[in-house]
Amino acid sequence: MKKEYHKEKLQTIVLSNKGGMEVTVLNFGGVISSIKVPVKGKKVECVLGFDTFEEYVSEAYRKEYPYLGAIIGRNAGRIKYGKAIIDGKEIQLNCNLGENQIHGGSVGFDSVFWDVVAVNRGDDNSSVTLQYVSKDGEEGYPGEVTVRVTYTLTSDNRLRIDYHGITDAPTILNLTQHTYFNLNESNTDVLNNTLQIKAHKYVPLEEGFFTPTGERPPVAGTRLDYRKGQKVYAHTDNSFVREIPSEEVMATLTNGEGSLAMEVRTNHPVLHIYAGYYLPELQPPHRKTVGQNRGICFEAQGYADATKHPQFNNVVLRPKEEYNFFTEFKFIHLS
Repeated sequence: MKKEYHKEKLQTIVLSNKGGMEVTVLNFGGVISSIKVPVKGKKVECVLGFDTFEEYVSEAYRKEYPYLGAIIGRNAGRIKYGKAIIDGKEIQLNCNLGENQIHGGSVGFDSVFWDVVAVNRGDDNSSVTLQYVSKDGEEGYPGEVTVRVTYTLTSDNRLRIDYHGITDAPTILNLTQHTYFNLNESNTDVLNNTLQIKAHKYVPLEEGFFTPTGERPPVAGTRLDYRKGQKVYAHTDNSFVREIPSEEVMATLTNGEGSLAMEVRTNHPVLHIYAGYYLPELQPPHRKTVGQNRGICFEAQGYADATKHPQFNNVVLRPKEEYNFFTEFKFIHLS
């Protein structure tokens, strides 16, 4: 059955600062549809996305759905066979990718309308707070969960994302943001970008399932050793383990022209980086091309499929507990 999306519920919020940076947020899926940063006197579009709601809900886009700019929940990443374990009990979740679940199920947080509960526009910072209440049993997850996500744009070109969640029953909550960044001034792929990641370990994936093996081997000697900075490897699609304080820069991306960089900070346990190898080919009007390696995601999150691996950080949220995480992207002019 074709899902219906009601455009009359759509709200578009544009955050801006005195330096001319603009961030456009939709209450549909919490999508970041645009980030424009002034570079050399012109505004550079720094993310992949669309200018119209119709494009986000079109059958062509949803057929090979890449989650452009959306909030992911209740769980980021894949869960093998859609089976999770909470307090020793196996929970069967909705499987929406073959025999696995990916990114929260068929109707995840990316595909619903959020309530706009606050918009603040100050001299230094502007922000928008979105809220979504996920009902008990939604996509197979137990408990009613209330989630708030706040996007804040600062005067020094930082975009901060704060996640907050509570539940009335033990459940999984592991959120992320799925924006594809392309900082290039030109309409080219990101393989000419330089990426540095301050991580000594990564999370390998099980062949065929693309779920974690449970190991955390060193990046040394692999194509994923970005510690000193290197060009983006086309097949990058792994989580990198954060072992540094959250106020330190975990990753830095520099565009092909060497004119703009983006720093990433987070308090999430891992930073999953996906270089967009499997992005479908799309050409939105007046926007950068969507396609193979045309954008790169920095998905700060908890470990995927974590309930099967006791050595991973906990992703189970319980009543009277609070889920509080952040990710920050800082845009820096280099020339």
